[in-house]
Amino acid sequence: MKFYLNLEGVASTLYTLLTQGAVFTGLALAFGLDEFLIGVSAAFPMIAQAFQVVSPVIMRKFPRRRFLTNLFNILSRSPWILLMIFLLVPNRTPAIFVTIFAFSQIFGTLAGNAWTSLVRDLISEEERGTFFGRRNIYISLVTLVAFYGYSLLIEKFRDPLGYEIVIGIGMVGMLISLWSLKKVPEVPLKSSGALIETKVVFQDYNFMKLCLFYLIWNAVIAFTSPFYSYHLLKNLNVPFSYIGITTVINSLVAMAFYNIWGKLSDKYGHKTIAVLGIIMACYVSPLWILMNQYTWKYLMIVDVIMSGIAWSAINLTFLTLPMEVAHSSSPAYFAMYSTFGGIGGLIGAVLGGATAKALSPVSFSILGIPIVGVQIMFFTASFLRAFTLKFILRVKTKRYVPVRRLIVSALSYISRGEIPRMNGTDIYDISRMIKRKVEETQIKEEKQWRVKRWW
Repeated sequence: MKFYLNLEGVASTLYTLLTQGAVFTGLALAFGLDEFLIGVSAAFPMIAQAFQVVSPVIMRKFPRRRFLTNLFNILSRSPWILLMIFLLVPNRTPAIFVTIFAFSQIFGTLAGNAWTSLVRDLISEEERGTFFGRRNIYISLVTLVAFYGYSLLIEKFRDPLGYEIVIGIGMVGMLISLWSLKKVPEVPLKSSGALIETKVVFQDYNFMKLCLFYLIWNAVIAFTSPFYSYHLLKNLNVPFSYIGITTVINSLVAMAFYNIWGKLSDKYGHKTIAVLGIIMACYVSPLWILMNQYTWKYLMIVDVIMSGIAWSAINLTFLTLPMEVAHSSSPAYFAMYSTFGGIGGLIGAVLGGATAKALSPVSFSILGIPIVGVQIMFFTASFLRAFTLKFILRVKTKRYVPVRRLIVSALSYISRGEIPRMNGTDIYDISRMIKRKVEETQIKEEKQWRVKRWW
């Protein structure tokens, strides 16, 4: 069963790579989208999550979650065949790309809800972190190879043949993923009624705190996420092949850390790793204020390494957190979580797209460093990401170790070659005791020094 779930994720990656990053941005530019439309369209995967509010109703009437996942995936991914046709038309319009992409993402998010509800019942809570950590390693490995191949194909064959080929590969991935999921057992869904369950979710204040955090987080991410690739392709003219190389490095780093984060989240809590990932992500975005035609070759390497570490923690735990906080596998929980995320994505996309278009004429330099308007948004993103921490810390989880205690544990492991026990306050109390002893020693030495000086 796990083998087929992993194969389904790997095959689906061949398609999902078309909907994000430089491939998506290149397609959007090929269809003539401006900054505002790129910002809004890139956030469609988040915005479409709002449609998951209807998922519980659908699954109540058709409780075959495996079947629904495959059906929604067909409706989501097959419209890209139409996009291949329109790529051959000389006079392309942005409306064609936006319409097809929006339709695709709406059904894609419905598939995601059914899949998440099914997998929660298939994978036990004790092994979710490890399972998803390994699954994400396989996905990262395919991302490493596939995206680099996509970038070479697009750069060699150009528009439209390069895009035609990579979309065709994505459609083959769709067929493999459909076959793989058919090998996964269908687990009966226990439901007491979608409307009643939705009311229960609203009354679960702790889960609603998680939903509020997800709304704010998605708004923050959607505000700037489409414009990193846009800045590279439009403003800096970075070759697709170099973007592919840095994506390989990013995938290698993520692969190395997915397994680590998975094991740590199983032991110390998914919330702990999520908080740690967010903290690290706060330091990634400010690098882009320095990303210009003179520095991109070096800063892109630094960025993908830092991003690989931070986002592997975030991507893993943002999938497992709602599974841990939810009181059941009811689709209503995951629909509510995704709906709030979609609302946040819509808010962030509209604000980000409008801001990027308003800042597009801005260009200046500070101490000889050239800066364009969109880079101001990258710098602001750091503070916005840090702002979200106060909301996730309010969410109660079954397991949570404060990040500072985890760091103390890691330092102790490095220095002594063993992991100390972290059952509550042991490590923190030890660190406080050591700090107090050091302060007392310093005070004692200072008094002795003063006595000697007096005499």
